[in-house]
Amino acid sequence: MRLRAVLYQAMAASCLIAAGACGSESDTQDSDTPATGGAAASGGSAAESGSAATGGDPATGGFGATGGEAMTGGQVATGGSVTGGTSGGGAGAIGGSSTGGLPPTGGAPPTGGSPPTGGLGGTSGDETGGTPTSGSAGASGSAGATALAGGGGASGGNAGGGGADTGGNAGSPSTGGGGAFTGTCTESEPAGTAVSGSGPHAVIVETNSDAGISEGTIYRPADLGGAEKYPIFVWGEGGCSQDGLSNATAMAEIASHGYFVIADGTPNGSGNRPMDRSNMEAMGAPLLAYIDWAIAENEKPCSAYYQSLEPTMIASNGFSCGGLMAQGTITDPRIVTWGVTSSGMAGASQAFYDPIHTPVLFVEGGPSDMAYDGGLEGYETVSSLGVPVLWFSKDIGHGGDLFQSDGGDFTRINLAWLNWWLKGDETATGKGLLVGPDCPYCGDSAWEVMSANVP
Repeated sequence: MRLRAVLYQAMAASCLIAAGACGSESDTQDSDTPATGGAAASGGSAAESGSAATGGDPATGGFGATGGEAMTGGQVATGGSVTGGTSGGGAGAIGGSSTGGLPPTGGAPPTGGSPPTGGLGGTSGDETGGTPTSGSAGASGSAGATALAGGGGASGGNAGGGGADTGGNAGSPSTGGGGAFTGTCTESEPAGTAVSGSGPHAVIVETNSDAGISEGTIYRPADLGGAEKYPIFVWGEGGCSQDGLSNATAMAEIASHGYFVIADGTPNGSGNRPMDRSNMEAMGAPLLAYIDWAIAENEKPCSAYYQSLEPTMIASNGFSCGGLMAQGTITDPRIVTWGVTSSGMAGASQAFYDPIHTPVLFVEGGPSDMAYDGGLEGYETVSSLGVPVLWFSKDIGHGGDLFQSDGGDFTRINLAWLNWWLKGDETATGKGLLVGPDCPYCGDSAWEVMSANVP
């Protein structure tokens, strides 16, 4: 392993990359095109120095509980005029007084009938047109938005709770007005983009209009709801572009190996986020909002992602200016590991490094990469903190082979790092690819590999 650093090329000298003196960065590669060997990036308007990040709503921890939508189980059954003592059928309304139809007009008052399935039976509430009845306890809450049906319930009493969750997914039994989960869900929509990777999972690309995710693009395994739980990985685009398909090849590759990926920006979106290293909270806010949203969705029975994610295994990374977004997440205690891809920390103060407490990965494009020096500066300082840190660099320019098939070696290294720290993989698809005698990069003279504090 060796350590080397070079001066920036003259064309990049006027602006230190990755939040240097001028606080801005641009990229040439904001779409899936091959790396051009370090040409100055032009992926959008440069991040303005000193301006706070404006993208993404602040993390809200998901939607506040609203008590759920009152479920009526359909229209209150009237049953017509009940004659001869037959009780009014139909479902009782949750949480309100049910009249059970017109009062009996000539027979004995209702005697309770079979209790409604999906909730507690009527419990001597007010009845119009008959004597209060007292049904026995009904069965536990039924799945989804099933009405409180099931026989002629007590036609007068207040129907006890027990409605299932809104949204149609099975919920836990309830003992009060409303289901076990009281929030709401917004269904994700296909992005209309076909992607794939080399992993065992088919990949779906989606968007969602919820406030916490509306500015992001989701790449996730098609098979949800099984035994496998997917770690969460958030990504910032080159140039801080708000095109969520900018690094689609790399994101699909990672998702295909069992990760729930959220890239900043919407599919084919426009514009760029301004970045300012002096405002760490604003830098990481969009990515942290995506994490908040994903964790909240994992707890919602009405969500397609319910109990399919691993909310304790979360990582961040980003290309070029997007690496600054990942750096903005480092103070969040939920982040297990983070890294930068063709990005760095030129001119960062000690105050930036002080909160770093988790493993860090650097993947750079060699001396011809405009971010190389800033990355090297970051690696050397992080190495002194005692946290595990790895450095991989090959002189193939800014972005390296990130845009090639399956995301190239840059993505292969990033994926192995995630497998190691988020899935405990120490084989040739995880730690073994990055350190030790079987590391293919470590003995390759084309690669510059360094490490510190590695367990």
